[in-house]
Amino acid sequence: MSSQSGNAGCRGRTRCRNVRVPVPYSASSGTLSNDSVRGGASGPGRRWIGRLPAVLACALILAPFAEGAFTVNGLTVSDRLTQEVVERYTLTRNLQAVRFSGTIRVVDWLLDRPDLAATLARQLYPPLERYHVAVRDDGSFDVNDLGALQGNLRLVAHQGTRRVYVCHGQFRSLAYLLSLSGNMVFTLEYRESRHDAASTVEVAPQLYVRLDNLLAHGTLKLIAPLLHGVIDRRFANLTAATQIVGERVTRDPEGLYREMQTWSDIRPDQLEDFRRAFLGERGKR
Repeated sequence: MSSQSGNAGCRGRTRCRNVRVPVPYSASSGTLSNDSVRGGASGPGRRWIGRLPAVLACALILAPFAEGAFTVNGLTVSDRLTQEVVERYTLTRNLQAVRFSGTIRVVDWLLDRPDLAATLARQLYPPLERYHVAVRDDGSFDVNDLGALQGNLRLVAHQGTRRVYVCHGQFRSLAYLLSLSGNMVFTLEYRESRHDAASTVEVAPQLYVRLDNLLAHGTLKLIAPLLHGVIDRRFANLTAATQIVGERVTRDPEGLYREMQTWSDIRPDQLEDFRRAFLGERGKR
């Protein structure tokens, strides 16, 4: 089927999945003619036929990955949980972009270390003092806000200045009367701009939430304002913390390093990592 007919079929439906079309696989870069296929025992046709089992095995192995991939935030993702949340979300939000004086290098360094970034946020922005992130053996992260928010976070796609995360967890609000569980996907895209001698970074987040609670799906119109309010308040705190941490790391890494040395929740390896990244030889004693 041509691409035009495929697009026409897509326009005829109410919704099209943003799934990457599987591509054909070939064991040879050339085109086989009918004569080649009918080659003798030692001809190219016999050699091509001998490759059939390997070609079929590759197709069987790779087909599920190709069919399961989809695109979000400009990145190709093959994680099934992420796809389910994005394509069957309970609610979605384009959140307000976060701007602060900093660089792409600072953003990447902090995003690569969510546990240390959370510690910096706790220390520099008191409203997040209950917020903890701990790294697990599998490379994912446990997130805990003293029971009000508990979950497991992992990065599923990253290329350049785009990232996609998925989180499974539980949320409690209204003095713990409202308890919800489900999955959340949030995407980040960030860019750097320069004004005079200063550089500014803008981080644009997008959020998808899929709730497990069937009652929540049925009464979404009633609870949606509450959920949006909770999301806005939490991300307002995260936005403020991001601005403070990003600007402090950018403008005063030496002073921040000295302050970090007095914190009990900073490990020696994290201090050394920070020193090497932002101070170099200056921070050595």
